[in-house]
Amino acid sequence: MPSVWHVIRNVTGITAAIDPIRQVGNSQYGTLDMPEFPTCLTNNPMPDGFPWGSRDCSSDPADIPNTGVTRHYDFTIARAVVAPDGIDRDAILVNGQFPGPTIEANWGDWIEVVVHNDITGPEEGTSVHWHGMLQKDTPWYDGVPSIGQCPIAPGSSFTYRFRADLYGTSWWHSHYSAQYNGGVQGPIVIYGPSQEDYDIDIGPVVLTDWYHEPYFEIVQDVVGTDLSKLPPKSDNNLINGRNTFDCSSLPQNSSYSCEPANLSKFKFKKGKTHRLRLMNTGADGVQKFSIDGHTMKVIAHDFVPLEPYETDVVTLGVAQRTDVLVEANAESDAAVWMRATLLPGTNDACGGTEHGQAVAAIYYDDADVDSVPTTRSSVTLDRCTNDPLTQTVPVFPMTPSEPSFTQFITVNQTINETGHPEWQMNNVAYHANFNHPVLFLAAEGNFSYPEEWNAYNYGSNSSVRFVLENLTPFVHPFHLHGHDFYVLAEGEGSYPGSVPENSNPTRRDTHILPASGYMVMQIEANNPGAWPFHCHVAWHLSGGLSMTVITQPDQINPIPDIMPQTCADWEIYSANNVVDQIDGGS
Repeated sequence: MPSVWHVIRNVTGITAAIDPIRQVGNSQYGTLDMPEFPTCLTNNPMPDGFPWGSRDCSSDPADIPNTGVTRHYDFTIARAVVAPDGIDRDAILVNGQFPGPTIEANWGDWIEVVVHNDITGPEEGTSVHWHGMLQKDTPWYDGVPSIGQCPIAPGSSFTYRFRADLYGTSWWHSHYSAQYNGGVQGPIVIYGPSQEDYDIDIGPVVLTDWYHEPYFEIVQDVVGTDLSKLPPKSDNNLINGRNTFDCSSLPQNSSYSCEPANLSKFKFKKGKTHRLRLMNTGADGVQKFSIDGHTMKVIAHDFVPLEPYETDVVTLGVAQRTDVLVEANAESDAAVWMRATLLPGTNDACGGTEHGQAVAAIYYDDADVDSVPTTRSSVTLDRCTNDPLTQTVPVFPMTPSEPSFTQFITVNQTINETGHPEWQMNNVAYHANFNHPVLFLAAEGNFSYPEEWNAYNYGSNSSVRFVLENLTPFVHPFHLHGHDFYVLAEGEGSYPGSVPENSNPTRRDTHILPASGYMVMQIEANNPGAWPFHCHVAWHLSGGLSMTVITQPDQINPIPDIMPQTCADWEIYSANNVVDQIDGGS
């Protein structure tokens, strides 16, 4: 892997000549013009205090404030060409920017997002998932076609409305094929209590592996029969949508248009404590995040506040988030590198990459904001699993109940009878049916599904334990919609048959299943609905690595009339157009 000095050797300053609009569209992420984020939003019922009142991180997160406020957003999804690292690429953007707009709300607010599908040339369906939101009482707004809705048809619009039922840091993204790799993604910031004081909220630090090939072409390779193209390797890595690429490394016959591009910039104030909201919004790679010469204090992962602990490097699998506090303790004129490194590991276990280094410049108060930092990294990058479970202790304690059902799941990859690769859970590769959402059928009491839907009905079970055994040499960041799950155990090799005693195990919505290892997780089945449970590596999901968890189906609320309308619109579209669903779909 080339060093950062190799990557930026053709850049005489941090700011290159490339047109910012060409690089990232209308985005201000990674610029010094990006405003600081507040401690909470105004326009709430308690103008002289926080809208969550006396609740703090030691309060029950199920005690959601009733703010009476709705935050409104309007998203238009359309094709564009951007060059985040200086190489033009066909993309699909929201409101003409990459990453897309940040959704901000206070804990307890309602969020309403009108989504317009303006994707043309060619047309595609779409949907938007609000990652980590529990969607209690609103499972149809989870944003997954074939599960809670039909896709938003080209030329159509759809309005999502859901509660900010947790607080912290997350992201939204398309859940239609691997479309989010094309650019349909952006941060979510839900303001709430903090167990540690800080002075400045820097806001989202978005880490994204980047591919110069459009997402659909990669999907064609992922599900194709030419195994020499597997696994796909990212061409670069981005921080807040920006990095540069060594144009001289392109083959002479390359058709790519390439020029040095701008790196992201951040501002630190000496003596102040800064909150950084780290998120891995990539397609595949495990991210290792660090800041030269600085220690980070971890205060949350996913939407769960933690007992704070210090580290010099943060590990984030795809879709994971970590909130950290950083004290600005360097000289007032310091300029230092922020780093995000994709860690390939043995046999690409951590995600394939060609150029996995991304850097951004942090400038202190008196630093020259056009200078190139000269700091070096001293951190060790040696694993692609999450921090030890004993280190990640939730502030608000919860003790798992005795599971009323235990589900054993094997994760494997195979070549099917037609020579196509498949990713499987319990020997089934998931394939979505866009026209028949499982949630609608489950609410009607219909549980007779094709095998390829890979749906599991847990009925009235009050809690379900999942034991996953990974038969592949790759890590898999597994995400369960609609739940924060307990992570009870993990390790290398086979499941030993028991889990350690722990009255307050870590909780999160995405956790890395170790390569050739196991993971034990558990949910309280208190959120009626149909919920995707899948690996968040886009290419693995495209290959079928997903199942659907149905909980308490007899308690699913009546489906709003607007939801079947998504299917009526999609039925008309799909009856008159070929839907090129070559992968798992979701």
